Amino acid sequence: MTAGRLVGRTLRLAVPLYLSTLVLGLIPTSIAMLGLASLAGDRPWRGELLGPGWLNLATEIVMEAVYAKGAPGVSLVLAAAVIGVPVAMLAQLAVYSLLAGGILEALRPGADSRLTFWAGCRTWFWPSLRLSMLGGVLFLLLSATLSVLVGLLARWISQEVVLVLQLAIQAVILGWLELARALLVTRSTRSVGGMLLAAGRLALRPLPVMVWLLLGLPTAGVLLAAVLPPAVGDPYSVLDLLVALAFGQAVAFLGAWTRVIRLAAAMRLTQAAPVPAPRVRAG
Repeated sequence: MTAGRLVGRTLRLAVPLYLSTLVLGLIPTSIAMLGLASLAGDRPWRGELLGPGWLNLATEIVMEAVYAKGAPGVSLVLAAAVIGVPVAMLAQLAVYSLLAGGILEALRPGADSRLTFWAGCRTWFWPSLRLSMLGGVLFLLLSATLSVLVGLLARWISQEVVLVLQLAIQAVILGWLELARALLVTRSTRSVGGMLLAAGRLALRPLPVMVWLLLGLPTAGVLLAAVLPPAVGDPYSVLDLLVALAFGQAVAFLGAWTRVIRLAAAMRLTQAAPVPAPRVRAG
């Protein structure tokens, strides 16, 4: 497959992932916005909320409501934060587990033996979901452990270097999990534990480590763009509002596309350097 066709295919495959993220994120966001609008009152908060200082503004409004005790909108903000966000995250995890199988089947070499997109989603949903749940726990444990070890170096290196090392560690761990997901499909197995071990052996090779570190750069860029959006000049201008919304949707789509690119890289790595299959003893 040429690079142009690969780019076009990954862009198409990112659409359902982007739409699922948009729909699931819209629910807690809408509830929180209603609460913030009630708390802010006549304050000109829209411009700041659409700019880099959105988190400071939201924190300031909520803290004022906490001190005021009983201010309208507090219950909506708390419901969005305590209930809406965790539920949306769990739902997104399940949806990604569903779509990942179809994406990997669509990226799999050999059109004759490949399942259709939705057939691949149904076929690999449960093993992919088990991998997501187990991998999520392993990701948190490994990231926390390695981050603590890296943090011990803070007395000798700068905080910026510590942050870069932590992001690099997370990128490699995420790559390891995506390799395991790709191995489930390429080896047509449902053994999540076995594929995690096989992916671990493959992930320790120099090429996969370099690939995941390089792919971690655009992922970090998308995260930075989401946290620090450009400031909006006139929040009441239709044009400025459309520009802010377009920027947010572009960042969301790029986030979905980078996840599809990671899956494509995992599929290529498993094809270029397959892990030997376990030997089967003769009866």
